Formats: sequence, C-alpha cells, structure tokens
Amino acid sequence: MADSLTLAFLDKLWRMPFSGESLEKAKYGILDYIASAFAGRADAGVMKLIRAADEEGGRPLAPVLFHGCRVNRGQSALINGFMGHALDYDDVHAEVRGHPSTVILPALIALGDRGGDGRRFLEAYIVGVEAMARIALALSNEHYERGFHNTATAGALAAAIAGAHYLDWPAERAALALGLAATQAGGLRVHFGTETKPLHAGLAAAAGIRSLLLAEADVQGSRASLDGRLGYFAVFGQGEERARAELLREDAVPRIVSPGLWHKLYPFCSAAYFGWHAAEQLGRIPLDRIEAIEIAFTGRSDAALIHQRPLNGEEGRFSIEYIAALILSGQGIRAGDFQRVPIDGEIRAYMDRMRRTNVMDEPPGVRYTRITVTLTDGGTVTAVGDRPKGSPGNPVTEAELERKFEEVVTGPNAAAIREQVLRLDEARDVRPFIGLLGEG
Repeated sequence: MADSLTLAFLDKLWRMPFSGESLEKAKYGILDYIASAFAGRADAGVMKLIRAADEEGGRPLAPVLFHGCRVNRGQSALINGFMGHALDYDDVHAEVRGHPSTVILPALIALGDRGGDGRRFLEAYIVGVEAMARIALALSNEHYERGFHNTATAGALAAAIAGAHYLDWPAERAALALGLAATQAGGLRVHFGTETKPLHAGLAAAAGIRSLLLAEADVQGSRASLDGRLGYFAVFGQGEERARAELLREDAVPRIVSPGLWHKLYPFCSAAYFGWHAAEQLGRIPLDRIEAIEIAFTGRSDAALIHQRPLNGEEGRFSIEYIAALILSGQGIRAGDFQRVPIDGEIRAYMDRMRRTNVMDEPPGVRYTRITVTLTDGGTVTAVGDRPKGSPGNPVTEAELERKFEEVVTGPNAAAIREQVLRLDEARDVRPFIGLLGEG
C-alpha cells in the first residue's frame, strides 16, 4: 500500500498546520451552524426523527440539540445533521458544492462524550472541511450534475475523517473507517425540496459515526477505498488519476479560510443567491408592465435549482423563479415564504413569464446570473448578480454572523453558548459545551 492514494490523502490531512485565522474561521462556522440548527429545531422532520429514535431506543450517549434529551451516537448525528440543514439556512462551500458544517459538526458532537479539548474539536472540524472540499473537487462538477448530492456523497467520508482526527487515530486506522464510510455514500438531488434533502446531511453524519464504531469493533474492509478501478473515485467520479491531483494538491491556505465558508442570511439554496442579487438590483416591476423574463445562468450553475414551477414554499427554496418573483412583485423575502404552503396566484403569474437559459461560453470560474425583463412597451431592463452577500467575493462579516446568531438563538443559554464558542480553543474539555447545546 506504499502508493495508496487513500493513505497519502489521510497523511496530508493529518499533517495540516493550523493557524489562528483558521481556528477563528472554525469558531464562526460553529456559531453559524448552531444558529441554523436552532432555527430548524422545531421542524416537522426533526420531530419525526426524534420519534423514530425514541421507538428504536439505544444508549443515551449524545444530545439532540436544544431538546433536552440524549440518544445513541448515530441517532444524534442523524437528527442534528437534519436539524442544521432543515431550513437550508446553513453554510455552503463553493468547492464542496454542498454543505460541510451540518455534516461534520453533528458527527463531532456525537463523539463529544469521549472528552477532548476544544482546540482538538476545532482542528478536526477544519480537517473535515478540507477533506470534503478536496473530495468534491476530485469528483468534479460532473458528479453533481449527474444527480448526486455532494453533501451526502462527499459528506459521509468527511464525517468519518473528521471523527478519526478528533479521536487521534493514526492514518492507517482512519483508512479503515474511511473505507466503511465510502461504501455507505449516496444521495440524489431528485429529493431537493423535500425532507429527504436535509436528511442527506444527517445520513452522511450518521454514516461517519457508524464507520468509526465499526472500525473500533475491527470490522474488516478495504483500507484503499479511494484507489483503483473499483475505488470510490472510479465509481462516483472520473477515476483515481483525476482524483489524485486534487486530493494531494499543495495549497498554502486551508479551505476553511480560502475560499472559506459561504454563510447565509436567508434560508434558501445558495445557487439562487446570484439571481437574488440580480433581482434586488431590478426591484419591483408591476406585472402588467412585463412581457417576459429571461434568467441566464453561467454553465450549469442552476443545477441545484430543480423546481422551475414550485408548488409550495419548501420547493421554492430550490427555485430561482420563485425567489425572483418574490422580489419583482415587491413582496420581498420573508421567513414564512419557505414553508410547505401553496404559492399564491400573483407569484405564480410572475413565474409563468419566466424562462431559463444557460451561458456555456464563459471562461472557467466565471459565475453570474443575469435577469433580463422585456417590458410591454418594447424596452428591456437587465441586472447581473455576481457578488451576492455571503459568497466568497462578498462574505458575511463576523459581526453579521454574530447578529444572525443573536437574532435567531434565544433563551437563557444563548449568551453562554456564544461565549463558549468564541473561546472554544481555550476549553480543556468540550463536554460542558456540548452538554449546554443539548439543553432544552
């Protein structure tokens, strides 16, 4: 196994340096995940999973966040992963093309009763983000555009890697857990706009935990799961050689720093944020003045937006037509717009005048959404969204993330949670912090 890609990848991750900047980015990633999970804590899907866990039973080792109860490790990862992604309010990463924190952090939280200091927790999170981004880049955009959901397919591996790093396993032992995670990887984008979309995050986190527990039990599997013609990248991607360049690339800055996590101020899919940026520039245009609306995306950057005529607000999270209609109608974006309730007639009328196109001749790396409104008097108005708030080119600031946390997270423990997150690198033991997150 001297030339094993799997071991070479893990060895690179295990030798990652950690800077003060990367640790600070990790703290704010945790703060944002907690806010997103708190916002989703009463989601109907969360309550279904809690009932299922209660029916299943198991050793109460790990918390269900904000619910005052404990479940087994896999159940905790499943529920907390779903909770963080329930409203699509959690972070994304441009290179992951998916949601890292709501997979990696629930897995680490599920291991929290093992002890360990806060810096180790932060470092494991940073390693998980790095691993997930490199894996997704190695899979290439073709993987996502075929219909896979990277949050699930790359996330299961990243959760196992982050957990193994937190437990201080050597690379050889981590390779076994990684192989067990790779054989559980899956998730299809056909489920976007349903409860199964956030379930993907929970399933990936739970698969990571399950893989670690099976490896601890010495269940045997391949320690070269990323390698060769039968390995993960041959099956899900474009082969080992294509993957090797991305997994082992030398980079001076960790990916949690650059391009960094993309934090959201509104609970809808980040692929719609470029169109939201364009629509905000146009503002309200009365329907009776509109002949047609063209929404143009670079490449296949609209792949996640699978609903062109959504039936309800939940599907509308994954519809640029719905987002643009809310803004062009003058209604604007409101928290209640993304629930499973029917879309009203005026918004439907705006959507009925829209069509999508794809611009395929832009250079690699160029991304924007252009909205062109043809007016009934023959004129046109156009706006281009290329730097939406939260994206790497226009990031959410630490002050804005703290404000999001303060506006979302309420109750007597809110201030203590915030304080402990921002000082997590000083904590000698993460168990009091994770216990605080689990209180109802």
